[in-house]
Amino acid sequence: MIYPSEDEKDIYWQPNTQIEFADYQSSSKEDCHKYYEKYGVSMASSIGLRGVVDVPKKKGKFDKFYIAPVFCKNCSCILSEDSICLLVDRLLFDIAEVCARNARKELLDMQKEMNSDNTYTMFFTSIKNKWDEEMRAYFGTVVRDILIEKKDSAYITWKKTVDDVKLQMINYSTKPEDCYRFIINEPIEKGYIMAKSIMGDMRNKGEE
Repeated sequence: MIYPSEDEKDIYWQPNTQIEFADYQSSSKEDCHKYYEKYGVSMASSIGLRGVVDVPKKKGKFDKFYIAPVFCKNCSCILSEDSICLLVDRLLFDIAEVCARNARKELLDMQKEMNSDNTYTMFFTSIKNKWDEEMRAYFGTVVRDILIEKKDSAYITWKKTVDDVKLQMINYSTKPEDCYRFIINEPIEKGYIMAKSIMGDMRNKGEE
């Protein structure tokens, strides 16, 4: 089966997926005007990590998690086409994928260590939030370096760094099934339901 990685509202990260100018479909230009006045950029994207945990209806099976970077078409606006802004947003999408891979690795390693049927129900929120924060920090640095301060070779340097890390972590890539889980918005595994509640963020804020 070929799984779609895009619907009317969202584009989910896949290796051959590229954001295009036509994907910026927000009817509100408020964010765009705000960023244009502040930074002189004419496009504003909404990129994030989406995640969910599904649990078995009957005991004896492990819970399952899905995580995928998402570009929200309806939340992303454009005043005018800017090829550099588009390249940066594609780079940010790849950075979101790097963070998804790190979160996936942490969760899988934890499951391997604990061998518990509810590892993801317990720890998914904490680990996803951690990597969501890392992602936002990277976004801020990349946008500042390339679009605001316009540092020499900043895009080339960041692109190479991100591509290198993606390659190192290729075994933890977002799979088509991950994207499909969010597109249909229901479990894709038979005998599973979406967890009604999962543990919140258990990180000690003083240790971050």
